[in-house]
Amino acid sequence: MKKIWLFMLLVFGSFAFCMAQEMQEVVYLKNGSVIRGMIIEQIPGKSLKIQTNDGSIFAYEMDEVEKITKEQATYQRYGKQYSSGLNGNGAQRGYRGFADLGYTIGTGGWSGTNRVEFATSHGYQFNPYFYAGLGVGVNYYHDAELVEIPVFADFRTDILNNWVTPYVDLRIGYTVYDGTGFYMSPTVGCRFGFGKTALNIGIGYTMQKISVDWYDYGSYYGSSSENIGGFSIKLGLDF
Repeated sequence: MKKIWLFMLLVFGSFAFCMAQEMQEVVYLKNGSVIRGMIIEQIPGKSLKIQTNDGSIFAYEMDEVEKITKEQATYQRYGKQYSSGLNGNGAQRGYRGFADLGYTIGTGGWSGTNRVEFATSHGYQFNPYFYAGLGVGVNYYHDAELVEIPVFADFRTDILNNWVTPYVDLRIGYTVYDGTGFYMSPTVGCRFGFGKTALNIGIGYTMQKISVDWYDYGSYYGSSSENIGGFSIKLGLDF
């Protein structure tokens, strides 16, 4: 139960963090200047201090201020200003590839199911919000010294067309090699980057079915399909 609550906390925290990046405070001065950032100190009717995205701090008397608002954040990249709104700063249409490294903590009564995971997926970005592709991975169970190779279809939606956005990813397929069985891995997370190059941080759950043969005093008496899934955290790149 504690693992489930921790997982839900991480999910909601990830989405809240992503959405929090969308707005920033903007101070309009009577001389025509516009200062964007975060107000770190304000004395009503007297003065304020605002910290800009590059860390600079500016102080103004309130009689110099025309108005204070909250607006979509803007950022500088290679000398060009970008807005954090839905203006094309997210994934671009065309080929898109992913590579990620993760760690899964096994759940249930099976021992030795913790594993290190590497996966890569390649496909097509149809618009800023939807991707579909095919992928392959390697899952190494370090305690049991076993290897699985999942082959999967990958479907992903980026919630915003933005340089920072929550995303939902779903991988469905089948594993081969030491373990064989149905594979499904939903992940939620946050993407940070411009256009085709970005960093992804995600948390999710992996459902991994395997076929288990049962023996009693050396005599085989049947087999069953068991789930050795677990909660995972992933760090990756898309390009």
